[in-house]
Amino acid sequence: MNRTIAKGSVETARTVFVLNMDANGLGVTRSLGWKGIKVVGVDYRKGIPGLRSRLARPLLTPDPVKEPEATVDLLMQEGANLSEKGVVMACSDAFVLLLSRYRRRLSEHFDFLVPPEDVVECVIDKRRQYALAERVGVPIPFTVFPRDLSELEASKDMLRYPSLIKPFQSHLWNRRFGNKGFIVKDFQDLEYRYSKVLESGLEAMVQCIVGTPGDDLFQVSAYLGKKDYTSPSFVWYKARQAPPSFGIASLGVSTHNREVEDLGLRFLRSIGYKGIGSVEFKFDPEDKIYRLIELNNRTWMQNVMCTVAGLNLPLIQYMDLTDQDCPLRGDYADGVRWWDAIADIDSFIRLMRRGELSLGDWIRSWLGSDCYAYFSLDDPMPAMVRARYGINVAKALVYALRRAADEDFVQLGG
Repeated sequence: MNRTIAKGSVETARTVFVLNMDANGLGVTRSLGWKGIKVVGVDYRKGIPGLRSRLARPLLTPDPVKEPEATVDLLMQEGANLSEKGVVMACSDAFVLLLSRYRRRLSEHFDFLVPPEDVVECVIDKRRQYALAERVGVPIPFTVFPRDLSELEASKDMLRYPSLIKPFQSHLWNRRFGNKGFIVKDFQDLEYRYSKVLESGLEAMVQCIVGTPGDDLFQVSAYLGKKDYTSPSFVWYKARQAPPSFGIASLGVSTHNREVEDLGLRFLRSIGYKGIGSVEFKFDPEDKIYRLIELNNRTWMQNVMCTVAGLNLPLIQYMDLTDQDCPLRGDYADGVRWWDAIADIDSFIRLMRRGELSLGDWIRSWLGSDCYAYFSLDDPMPAMVRARYGINVAKALVYALRRAADEDFVQLGG
């Protein structure tokens, strides 16, 4: 394997502002900080673990959704104090939208790369994202987009159950509902849940479930930079997620999958994408094809895995933005494991109570993991803050044991 991408020398004078300091931004911070690059960790949440990283100077901002102008004002003040332009990397949808909508003003003090504004708005809104995918021939799951209960009723016979209610804009949905969507087991359940969504003022779609929930989920990531540059790409799969059927990866493993890689890069290039993009697909066993789950126009939560595997995409983005030569080729190791211990406790308890995962198999699956959501031996404080010195681990265990075992369970064909 070619490790030159991970070990090459870089210019370190420019300061990088990493926007959003949960596991996503913390991974980017470490990928850059391990190279000696100065990082300012930016977030609006005071207690977020990444703000305690020794590799970044913390900076609290106003909420970028509720107070975007004030957030930009603060960033501009910071930028004005730099001896040369800073670099900005956004690690959440809210901050990507902020960069996109205020790109002209922020570019006075910062170098950054986000897709064209129309592409950003389309990608953030999943309905428009799926329309983009269909236009360029990327398969999607069967999905309907009812605007009210009458349109929902009209699509009743087009759906099969169980189905999934998914948001158009995940960052707004998570603030309201705290999940990725709702599983519905029949039309009565769908109608009730969808009425609650409409009452909230948010928009959602209804999507038929592809294959077995939680299985065959792959993600490809790459950096599409200036002057038509495209980095080597990185592929990994969800070995486990929390919740187990529809959730966020709690155990990820690097792999190579040429079909997923080609499909994801074709999608990114065809829509004129710029920056680090991450495209998730799920294999459809009925049609033997991969279907798009979502494109995230930013780094992803498990991004430090690619750096540890030998392909440092945040570093490549930094090199491109600071006009340094970027690698045209590069490979990474298969089997590199990323683990989020607290989230995975919840997943394990649910799967164990269903009889799908034993304690021994669970331990073996993560023992000796190569990298973690928050833990790092050379940067321990974020993990300690996340765990609250063990309190949150105990809480996660108790919460998972109290939860109904079948809350996230989906029986297909029933």
